[in-house]
Amino acid sequence: MAFAMVGLKRTKTGRWAARKEIPKDVRAAYGKREEKRTWPADLNQGQAKAELAAWLVPIEERIALLRASADQKPVNLSQRQSRALAGEWYKAQVARYEDNPGRPEDWWFTRLELEPDDPEEREEGRVRPTSWLIEERDRLLLGKGLKLTSGSADALLQDMGDLWFSLARLMERRAQGDYGPDPVADTLPTLEEAPRKAPAAVSISGLFAEYEVSGMASAATLKKWRSVVSKFIDFLGHDDAARVTVVDVNDWAKALVAKPLSVKTVRDGYLPAISVLLGDAAARGLIPSNPAAGVKVRGPKTVQLRSRSLTDEEAEIILKAALGPHPKSLSEGHRLARRWVPWVCAYTGARVNEITQLRAKDIRKEQGVWVIHITPEAGSVKTHKARMVPLHSHLIEQGFHKLGREGDDTPLFYDPKAHRGGNEGNPQFKKVGERLAKWVRSLGIEGVQPNHGWRHRFKTVARAVRMDSEARDAIQGHAPQTEGQAYGEWPLDALRAEVEKLPRYQHSEPQH
Repeated sequence: MAFAMVGLKRTKTGRWAARKEIPKDVRAAYGKREEKRTWPADLNQGQAKAELAAWLVPIEERIALLRASADQKPVNLSQRQSRALAGEWYKAQVARYEDNPGRPEDWWFTRLELEPDDPEEREEGRVRPTSWLIEERDRLLLGKGLKLTSGSADALLQDMGDLWFSLARLMERRAQGDYGPDPVADTLPTLEEAPRKAPAAVSISGLFAEYEVSGMASAATLKKWRSVVSKFIDFLGHDDAARVTVVDVNDWAKALVAKPLSVKTVRDGYLPAISVLLGDAAARGLIPSNPAAGVKVRGPKTVQLRSRSLTDEEAEIILKAALGPHPKSLSEGHRLARRWVPWVCAYTGARVNEITQLRAKDIRKEQGVWVIHITPEAGSVKTHKARMVPLHSHLIEQGFHKLGREGDDTPLFYDPKAHRGGNEGNPQFKKVGERLAKWVRSLGIEGVQPNHGWRHRFKTVARAVRMDSEARDAIQGHAPQTEGQAYGEWPLDALRAEVEKLPRYQHSEPQH
């Protein structure tokens, strides 16, 4: 299996950064010890992960090629064969960009990037061997199962660069509305290949089955991706990974946006599932390339008609209703959830499922400070990292800390014995959060996510009271903004002082 994990972190300047170490067995042939890349600081974590996945694909494909060709005898290509092979690549690029060529000036810049600095080399028609062009060549060779001598590999790179200049000129014309004949296509020779054994069929569902047992994703992610993969196969009308094209993936993304789903949902929720599976298949040489790599999701921007934070009025409505009374027909866990989860979310900004999964032992005193221990051991934590969050004195005065019991694994807000239909992909604590959301909507709260709105509100209020920015990220479990901020820990008494900056919510005594 591939599915290699590469760390994604923030630099001191806030940019996202990743480093991929090249395996020792191919390092000499690869020519580098590692690959590095950074992305803009304004990307959210989901966007950064999507960029990371796309960046890794050509690297993994090149590693796979080097491994596959390690014992293969390199071959020489004739000039005709080299031009024909580059021509196949050229035609594929024309098909990829022709319908939506973008702006003419963008293609001018791509030509400029390949022009060498040396005037004599420019005069000779040489091209600069950029990393992306080398990756394109290696991906082409991987798909053909070829290993070339260094001379033939260099010649192929020059042919591909020369044809890229032709492609850029053609796309400039297309971008200006000129869809006349392509003067280059008819000049390219046909590549004559010896018959090769047909590769074994690779099913998309089979790739997902392998991913399921790889241990690289949570049960919740697998549940979402299972549905995405099934819908993708239905859209294609087949289950053959080798038959999937860039056009197929683009058409699927367009169809999803037309449903309509938001661009963000398709980009961060749907496309990664397919890109990861096909990218791994390409990296292992099972398919020529990853057709989902580089696919951009386009569509109308989501119109935001209101803030994503709960308003003062909405917060008051929810917290007042949380005080009760609550129907006696509700289970004890559900009554406790209605009573406490909104209040705890209001003062911690935690994700709702981080609270609904709390066990009795997760409320305790540490270093003289009452805290809740949010930990993956209890259920789901998005960052996979445990954290201690001090309780606001208002929660303590209301008696929330009394729910804590040392060493008691009992969940506070659901009864494991009343397990009906919950499973690893849809656990009971998540169902509690869903029921709370439905209840909050019944209170007339509309146009905002009923549970996640607390998380946005916490940030808003924290900024208003000048809470330390590092502290509010630590409390909410957000990634540090810089590499420097990732060092060290927050002392609980210092974190409690920041929590106490939050103003108290007004309320009357709970009703029974």
